Amino acid sequence: MSTQSPTLSATDQVRFNELMEATYKKVFNMAYRLAGNRPDAEDLTQEAFYRAYRSFEDFEGDRPFENWIFRIVTRLFLDMLRSRRRRIKAVSYDTPLQAPGHDETLYFDMPDVAPNPEQQVLEGTFSEDLQKAMNSLSPEQRLLVTLADVEGVPYKDIADMLDKPVGTIRSRLHRTHKLIRTRLEQVRHETHGVGVSNRRSLKLAHQN
Repeated sequence: MSTQSPTLSATDQVRFNELMEATYKKVFNMAYRLAGNRPDAEDLTQEAFYRAYRSFEDFEGDRPFENWIFRIVTRLFLDMLRSRRRRIKAVSYDTPLQAPGHDETLYFDMPDVAPNPEQQVLEGTFSEDLQKAMNSLSPEQRLLVTLADVEGVPYKDIADMLDKPVGTIRSRLHRTHKLIRTRLEQVRHETHGVGVSNRRSLKLAHQN
C-alpha cells in the first residue's frame, strides 16, 4: 500500500501498513466467502482497508485489529446487498452494477496471492461438497456461518456487528447449521450416491 496523507502520523502509518499486510489475505478470503466472486471480494477488501485507514485514529488498540476490520467488511457487504436489492427493483437485470468509487489519492499495491485466493478458499477450508452447500445459502446465512464458524468471531461480537441480540444470532445460526447439514447430505447423495463423511467440514457438523 502506498499512501500520501497527512491524517496519520508517521508512526501510525507504519503501524497501519504492518497490520494491513498481516491481515490482508484473511480479509480477502472472508470477503470472497461472503461475495462468492473475486471482483466483489477485491472491491470489498480494498474499500475496507481504505475506510480503516481513514478512521485509524479511532481504532482501539486494546482490541484485535482483525475483529475491527472484519466489522468493516461485514458492514460493507450488507451495504452492498441492500444497494443491489434496491437497484434490482429499479433497473433492468442487464444493467451493469458499478463498484463504489475510491479516493484517487490513496492506492493499495498488494502483491498477488499464490496460489490464487479462490483455490485457497475452496481447497484450503471447504470441500467441494461443503462449498456447494454454502453456495446454496442466502448471503445473510453465509455471513453468519463465515463469521462464527470460519473466522471464529464470538457471538457477542457478531451481534454487535449486525445490531442484533445475541439470542437472535444463536437461533439463526442454529437454523442455518441444520439447513447446511440437510443440503450437504443432498449434495453428497447427488454427487456420490450415498452419505460420505468429511473430516474437513465446518465445526458446525459436530454441533447440536
